[in-house]
Amino acid sequence: MCCGWDTSAAAHALYLREKWTGKAISCALDWMHISKIWCTVVRLFLAIGIGCVCTLGCAPGLAIARSAQRPPPPPALHPSVPLAELRCGQYNVGVDVVEATIEQPLRDAWNGAGGGEAGRNAVDALLRRKPVPVVIGPNGQLHLVDGHHHATAIHRVATDPAYGPRFPDYVYVYVIDDLSAYSGQEFWKKMLEGGPVRNEDCEKIGTLHHQYLWPYDRGVLQDPSVNPPPTVPHLTDDILRSISEWARIAKGYRDVEDWEKHHRRYLFFLEFFFANYLRDLVYLQGGDWEHRGGNAKAKHIFKIESGETAQDATERLVATAALSCRDPGALKLPGWTWAADVNADGRVDGDDFALLLSAWDTGVSSRYRMPTSDINQNGHIGVNDIAQVIEKWGLGTDK
Repeated sequence: MCCGWDTSAAAHALYLREKWTGKAISCALDWMHISKIWCTVVRLFLAIGIGCVCTLGCAPGLAIARSAQRPPPPPALHPSVPLAELRCGQYNVGVDVVEATIEQPLRDAWNGAGGGEAGRNAVDALLRRKPVPVVIGPNGQLHLVDGHHHATAIHRVATDPAYGPRFPDYVYVYVIDDLSAYSGQEFWKKMLEGGPVRNEDCEKIGTLHHQYLWPYDRGVLQDPSVNPPPTVPHLTDDILRSISEWARIAKGYRDVEDWEKHHRRYLFFLEFFFANYLRDLVYLQGGDWEHRGGNAKAKHIFKIESGETAQDATERLVATAALSCRDPGALKLPGWTWAADVNADGRVDGDDFALLLSAWDTGVSSRYRMPTSDINQNGHIGVNDIAQVIEKWGLGTDK
């Protein structure tokens, strides 16, 4: 009953109607002394007729009984839930990512409509097109399992005085699982185990599976039965979650879709795996990282050099992070790929060779945009990098 359809009463009504209808027809036919062959034929035609009438909507009992096989309402009809009422499936978000990529479309929708009621309607239309998946927990509590950054962006803009109280502070949701029968540690165990991947119509996507909970708070394992994840307004910043996403964009590891193709597993929390891995490897001084989940004892310490901006230093750090994601220490993480897979698409081929040629002899700042082209990590693109692509040619990460 994932999508909330209850058909037991309708099915019972259908059973009784068909039972007594069948008896009445049988008695009438026997009374008329129709031969056994003609009796069967007449019953068949009557059954077809009843089925056609029901299909056309004249038998609501059957229509409701069949609704169990229909998808739930489209996203535009999914219920809205205030963000303050949504329990999360994680403890942190990457605030830098939220600010850089997610907030602006919301602000644009509001401002483009001129704010006020028109702005609210414009943002609402945007939210309807992107409902988020939730799980029903004990006492009917809804638990968000994906879209935390999206929800955080909404809350941040809604609480910005420049936008006022009319800005929506809610999301549209669709239910992918009902775990309300569990409580305490058993419930959180089920959240960690997760379940099948479902789309917005609550239909299973192949054999894909994902967990519903990321149990780490800035890299520290939590007992959610003692310290459960917060509601959306109280999610905290993890700077390594932002760095991890930018390392993925820089081709440090493969995206979710590629992981699905090779391993038939879908991960809501892919970037968090690499955030925890990178926590001991990279750190930026002067970026308030000590209060944002950073580790001042990390292997690679970066400073904002003279003449550099914080953005410049972050680009250097992300380049190192992306290369570090290719190291053997990350081999067992989802999305890991060969160093020779420059494009991080799961296969070493001509695309990787072309990227190496395009990065050949480029300046250091240009290489930061595609750091994985420095396969042997010696600071420049050369024949040794080309040789590694040729050696691994045709090799996929599923081999």
